Amino acid sequence: MKERLMIAADIGASGGKMAAAVFDGRQMHINEYWDFPNRPADIGTALYWDAFGLYHSVLDGLALFRGKYGQADTFAIDTWGASYGLLDGFGRLLEPVYHYRDERTSGTMEDMKQVMDEWELFQLTGCQCNRTYTLPQLYSYVVQKSRILESAEDMLFLPDLLSYFLGGEISCEMTIAGTSCLLENRQEDWSRQVMKRFALPEKMLPPIVEPGNTKGSFGAWVTEKTGMQKTRIIAAVSHDSAAAVAAIPDFGKEDLYISVGTSISMGIEREDCLLTREAYEKGFKNTGGIDRRKIIYRDFSASWHINEFLRTKREEGKDYTHPDLIWLAQNTPSPRVYIDVEDALLGTAGGDTCAKINDYLRRTGQPLLEKDGEFIRCIYESIAMKARHYACAFRELGEHFSRVYVINGGSRNGLLMQFISNALDMEIHAGMTYATISGNLLTQLYAQGEVTSVEQMRQLSKESFELKVYEPEQGARWREEFARYQILESSQSIKK
Repeated sequence: MKERLMIAADIGASGGKMAAAVFDGRQMHINEYWDFPNRPADIGTALYWDAFGLYHSVLDGLALFRGKYGQADTFAIDTWGASYGLLDGFGRLLEPVYHYRDERTSGTMEDMKQVMDEWELFQLTGCQCNRTYTLPQLYSYVVQKSRILESAEDMLFLPDLLSYFLGGEISCEMTIAGTSCLLENRQEDWSRQVMKRFALPEKMLPPIVEPGNTKGSFGAWVTEKTGMQKTRIIAAVSHDSAAAVAAIPDFGKEDLYISVGTSISMGIEREDCLLTREAYEKGFKNTGGIDRRKIIYRDFSASWHINEFLRTKREEGKDYTHPDLIWLAQNTPSPRVYIDVEDALLGTAGGDTCAKINDYLRRTGQPLLEKDGEFIRCIYESIAMKARHYACAFRELGEHFSRVYVINGGSRNGLLMQFISNALDMEIHAGMTYATISGNLLTQLYAQGEVTSVEQMRQLSKESFELKVYEPEQGARWREEFARYQILESSQSIKK
């Protein structure tokens, strides 16, 4: 059979990655990865994403792969969620693409509570909204009496916007729409009720398409710059977290995933959303996955704390690498103190991370730390304990799992993987450091009919990628420590 050449772009908040891959009829092989930066633009009055810079990086990657591997059959983009662009009636971008942390939304959540309380919003949308979602960003225009929405004919989320730049089609992929808090609670169509309550114009909502649909082909302007001809643009699973879940080998109803990156997203896959009061109070969220499956998940900061520690040490003149940190933690006895990785003060950027950690330990009546190895081991073990905390929360909701998969970049850290296995007291399967881009590529094969079901996608993933198994160790000690951790967690919840 003719080999299929596919190109995928996976764009994250700090950088992008493109991959060229071939399918030989049995396995998918990655020919090459190519990285490029993502530099937000802080102009003093606003914080934007450089959407045109990302567009040009994608063009550069396409031209690079065309020169090395020839014509691609298909191409698709996935990105983080919630960011969008507004188009006027001529298809022109009305304003730069705002960063989801731009300060215009700093008070919007309080403004939204005057319209609808958070529990009602969860019932309508399945989302636990925060100011980074699309709804607060759009409602900020209403609060500030901006007239820009009157001119907006279409709203496109970032992967759809970049696909529009490449091919000209206006549509919205279903899973990326689930990051907006604008879908109804089945995660399959727009919530007209939410749009009306928040005085947002429905005319700008584009048609929703499912993962695997075609978004046309590259425009002549792209062919001229890249040499790519007749390449079909595919609506991948465009939300990066959902793309990673789509790629997990053999993943099914009895399984739990933990995707480890700057944040951890951990969850399960179901046929319908989970909209109970208990799920809401435990902070769980719903989003769409491939084939209209639903992902019930919880997310929290993870490698962000590690990166803040690295930044702090660089400012002190210590240029640690990640392998250095692993060595330090391995050679330092557990200090048996824990932070809440969701603590608001620990989640602020800048400053001395070690001082912040000790301030948290002081607030919670725990011994303070001194050595670098103690700080990094505390962070690693606290991440593992938080994963155990939410795994227990799933079980309290009646959602049981027998297998655990840990994926994406954090799975490189074998010590953290062992700690997660220890904390869960379960065997874990870890790997697929580029699970998100693999899900993107597998969706392209799904679109081409090379695989005809999600199960076949995941079977192909199993044949193409290897996972490492970690067995739990020191079970009694970790169970004892988790009991202490839960007491700390409970006391802080009461104070909040």
